[in-house]
Amino acid sequence: MTRKQVWGIAVAALVAGGALGYAVAAVQEDKTPQVTVGAPQSAASQVPTSRAELVKAWTAELEQAGKGLPEGWEMLTTDEIRGRYLHQRMRNAPTAEDIDPGMGRRVDE
Repeated sequence: MTRKQVWGIAVAALVAGGALGYAVAAVQEDKTPQVTVGAPQSAASQVPTSRAELVKAWTAELEQAGKGLPEGWEMLTTDEIRGRYLHQRMRNAPTAEDIDPGMGRRVDE
């Protein structure tokens, strides 16, 4: 056999193997569960960006928790206010038990 024949056989085997792999993959059933698609979400950030908006949102979150703005809050930077707002927002978020009171139950019960 010449070198060209060997290369020809190798290329033919590679193409045949690829075609066989494609054919096998195409006939196999997809056993993954169906994927549900939720409503599209806005790409816009829900976190206020200006200092005034952040202070207003932070105040609302603090009031929801029964608190007020801390003393000296005016000295905080916008980034510090954003951090404190997001922290309070997370603290006010409902827990899993609030959302589904029986969530801790066992499946086999």
